[in-house]
Amino acid sequence: MNTSMLAAFGLCAISCVAPVVAQTEEPAKVYLEADVLIDDQSNSLLIAEGDVVARYEGRELSADRVVYNLATQKVRATGNVRIIDPDGTVRFADDIEVDENLSDGVATEFVAQLPQDAVVVARTASRSADGSNSLDQVIYTACEICEDGGTPTWTLRARRAVQDAETQMISYQDAVFELLGVPVIYLPYFAHPDPTTDRRSGFLAPTPGLSSKLGFVYEQPYYWAISESQDLTITPKLYTKVNSALELDYRKRFYSGFIEANISVARDFEFDSDGERLFYNSANYRVVRDTESFPFPDALEPSPTSWRSHIFAEGKFAINENWDWGFAWERTTDDLYLRRYDISDVFNDRGLLDVDGLRLVSQIYAVGQTKNFYADVASYTVQSFQSNERDAELGVVTPLLYANRIFDFGNIGLVTLEGSSAVLNRDDGDDTRRVSAEASWKNSYVAPAGLVIEPEIGIRGDYYDFTQNTGDPALFLVDTETRTTGTFAATARWPLARYGQSSNITIEPIVMVAHTETSLENSLLPNEDSTFYELDLSMAFEADPFTNYDLVETGTRVAAGARATADFNNGFRVEGEVARRWRSEADPAFSLGSNLSGEKSDYLIGTAVSYKDTAELSTRLRVDEQGNVNRVETSGSFDYWRLSTDFTYFSLSEDISFDALNPVPVQGVLFNTDLRVTDNITAFYSLRRNIEEDFNALQSFGFEIFDDCSFFRISIVEVGTDDRGVGGDESIRFEFGFKTLGEISDRNVD
Repeated sequence: MNTSMLAAFGLCAISCVAPVVAQTEEPAKVYLEADVLIDDQSNSLLIAEGDVVARYEGRELSADRVVYNLATQKVRATGNVRIIDPDGTVRFADDIEVDENLSDGVATEFVAQLPQDAVVVARTASRSADGSNSLDQVIYTACEICEDGGTPTWTLRARRAVQDAETQMISYQDAVFELLGVPVIYLPYFAHPDPTTDRRSGFLAPTPGLSSKLGFVYEQPYYWAISESQDLTITPKLYTKVNSALELDYRKRFYSGFIEANISVARDFEFDSDGERLFYNSANYRVVRDTESFPFPDALEPSPTSWRSHIFAEGKFAINENWDWGFAWERTTDDLYLRRYDISDVFNDRGLLDVDGLRLVSQIYAVGQTKNFYADVASYTVQSFQSNERDAELGVVTPLLYANRIFDFGNIGLVTLEGSSAVLNRDDGDDTRRVSAEASWKNSYVAPAGLVIEPEIGIRGDYYDFTQNTGDPALFLVDTETRTTGTFAATARWPLARYGQSSNITIEPIVMVAHTETSLENSLLPNEDSTFYELDLSMAFEADPFTNYDLVETGTRVAAGARATADFNNGFRVEGEVARRWRSEADPAFSLGSNLSGEKSDYLIGTAVSYKDTAELSTRLRVDEQGNVNRVETSGSFDYWRLSTDFTYFSLSEDISFDALNPVPVQGVLFNTDLRVTDNITAFYSLRRNIEEDFNALQSFGFEIFDDCSFFRISIVEVGTDDRGVGGDESIRFEFGFKTLGEISDRNVD
């Protein structure tokens, strides 16, 4: 190092008028640039002055004046000192003394700019050989520092701080956290990860809370970085009204895929929305909320104390470039556990098959796909949260198979081969096994004047083996049936277009004619996969509107209607569609709600109006011959300047209810809006209202304050649903977080 440094300074001495650049012919070790060089041999000093720049092994030092002491091998820089480390960290100081590697040393009036825009300011700082920094009178923030001296949103001030290179933590002694310059909290000791680190083990930000159901809540996550490819977050959840719980989040990455799991466990009794223990009438095991006025107290039994838990896990792996396999495991010990402990991960999608938020599905599957081939195979079981469903009645599907292969013969058309199989076994109820195979051909021809004709032919064979439970264990009906189905259909579309100076208008009349013959009536086979189906505009002109297999629409049917679109030069677009379907004969296997039960379907009407990307309003109607509107779904969105809104209104008459035993109308609205009051403040409102029963399933409103380094969010949430004594909450929720310090959130403060 001495030889390199001497050579550099010696070459700089050749010229003192203009900046000089010098470099040894050895492997590049030192680069020095300066306006003036002074060689003080009597004191063993080399002095560079005026826009000095020195580089060594990826580090760069710049200053007004640099003095190199040959005896001590120390470099002292003064005036506008800046050091840039190889990792991009930038350090500033008024006066700094470092070793010959431009690395370790002592600085005054020290400033370091770290990754993620974090900044450390200290009165004095020292850097040790292992790369750790010790700082006195420290200020730390990840907020932008304004040149006009404005106060950052948050700062952390401390008497002393240590940036440990080995643990990649910054620890503080006697720290004070400030918001907008106002002291908020004193912390004798505080530590957080260095912004330069990607991941490391340690405690995460805690989550305090207050709930009328759980009492005071304190969640303290601990993050364990097990290896470069896996980690585990352990979160004890402490409650004052009920027993505490423990939650685990595990993640593992493999070369070919991943595994993720969320698990919680608690040992407690069943409790209601107020955290009160539930009692049961032992005669019929019904919940008794008002135990004081119950006439037979001896018949009351407290809900048992037991271990309760849940698991949500999934994994997905690549077998090769065309095939993947995976699994999802969703299970809970009792159907109200997730609601009692406010576990919301139930709404996340996992695996190949998805169901609504009232059921959990555990599955294992494989999926293969190429340009003209698709196949999947799965086995799954379902757990229900609904009081009127029993898991034994839902059964296990092992396996569920589907395969599709498309052959493109050009002008001759497309040929599709499909195969499907399902095996459903129940502990309590009917068992069904089905195998299906189908072949179809479809083509498209354009006749003179633009008339498009699309003929299609399909043939399918189904084999059923099923057992029907009559209610008497001695009388199980076991049967096998074979069904063959053939379909001939043709669709005619005639797009008519008019192009003008201010608008383009397209009208497309559509007629579909189809005939299907089958060897077996629908009523002679079990219906497992087509119980809930409703014909809408998306399938109105399909010869076979079913994506499932158990029901078949037979006989002759005709669908007719039209689509129209008008595009205007000023950005407006208007769309409309109408369709209706006729059948040669009614089929009692179809429910009234399916819109296929009679010889005529209801009128299906759809309209939409939009203006650029700013506003959109669409409506879909189902209207019968008497003019009664059986279904309405209207949705809209608006996004302009600082306001963003979307809503959906829906109404379903009791005449088409899928619940034949208790038909009731359904009417509700979903509404969300955000208003950006200023560049840093947003107000929001959200509503899910059951209009028919006159209550809000969910209502929340609040505001969020945010900038480049922090956010604060407060919302008031009302939950109106009540399931067997759990629900009907009103709460205040807080969430706030600070960049590089993690987040602290309170998700349920009543």
